[in-house]
Amino acid sequence: MPDSPKVAVYIHHYLSISSTFLYRQLVGVHLEQKPIVLTSGLEHLDLFPYEFIYHKGQTAIDKVWMRLVREATGRYKVISKTQFGYWKDILAKHNISLIHAHFGPDAIRVLPLAKTLGLPLLVSFHGYDASSLLRDEKYRIALKELFGYASVIAVSKNMAARLVEVGEREDKIHILYYGIPVDHFRFIERVPVREKVRKNETIRFLQVSNFVEKKGHRYTLEAFQKLLSVYPNCTLTLAGDGTLKSEMTALAETLGIADKVIFPGKVSQKEVIQLMENADVFVHHSVTASNGDQEGIPNVLMEAMAMGLPVISTYHSGIAELVRDEETGFLVKERDVDGYKDKMIHALECGPEIGLNARRFVEENFNMDHQNRKLAEIYQAVLALPKTGVN
Repeated sequence: MPDSPKVAVYIHHYLSISSTFLYRQLVGVHLEQKPIVLTSGLEHLDLFPYEFIYHKGQTAIDKVWMRLVREATGRYKVISKTQFGYWKDILAKHNISLIHAHFGPDAIRVLPLAKTLGLPLLVSFHGYDASSLLRDEKYRIALKELFGYASVIAVSKNMAARLVEVGEREDKIHILYYGIPVDHFRFIERVPVREKVRKNETIRFLQVSNFVEKKGHRYTLEAFQKLLSVYPNCTLTLAGDGTLKSEMTALAETLGIADKVIFPGKVSQKEVIQLMENADVFVHHSVTASNGDQEGIPNVLMEAMAMGLPVISTYHSGIAELVRDEETGFLVKERDVDGYKDKMIHALECGPEIGLNARRFVEENFNMDHQNRKLAEIYQAVLALPKTGVN
């Protein structure tokens, strides 16, 4: 058996509050020696504690130097000379054998470092970096150099296809779903929704997400208004915060359904689980934003499915790899308000089979522990590539 690789993970900013999926992967990957982390920014260590972090920020002088380098070389993203030297020494000190960068722009930043040391570079794409950012010509040009050297992880088959379209070789792309800790999201034996409807009990719809365009709150609200004309004894909870929250609150008023829509604001992971325990149907109308931004596969859908909730989403990005229409959940085309309303009605009329199927499918295909084992295998596969300077 080959030696366990010694990995450095580059995350430009450790760690945004919405990056639980990155943290789970970092602490859960099956390696004998935990990865070290290289980062330019540091926050939320109370939420994401980790011992092996090597932080080097950027001074005002660094930023001037970086701007001059970009202007002189045309490079899309760079790290500072100080960071380059510091991390070069750290990588050598720890005898690192592979660099794993998260997000395309961050991989572009550390590509010269990997090349200088002759280290394999693996880059994980997550969403915007394989969708809206592809509209940036400078980014696409930088990707060509990156793809000439690095191997790639895509979080869905759909994303992998997009990366092939912009120049990556299909044989260099590994598919790795995020996965969730399924034991944390216990399956709930629920009263079938159709039984609650028959007894005229309140049906609780739930969405948990940031209020940004790609989460599709507008279309959920419009579909929910139509649903209420058929099944008036329903509520919709839209948990989360973000730039569009006030606009969606106003839309609920305009649609005349404000008394049926609850906006609890930002919620903790514990509160998310409580909301899911009490919900009857989970909704997430993902759409391609006007700037081209797309999802990967939303983890919150996996969590809801693991808890046995019927989920209603869209044929967007890689979601259909998780939600199989009429089998593990329900799907419609993006922005199809009438179709979404129809699926809401269908969810109210279904039995427990969808929730059972959903739990089973997540356990088998989106189990975080299984995916973290697969990540270690990907590391070994990348290290086994010929060391020709071009992986």
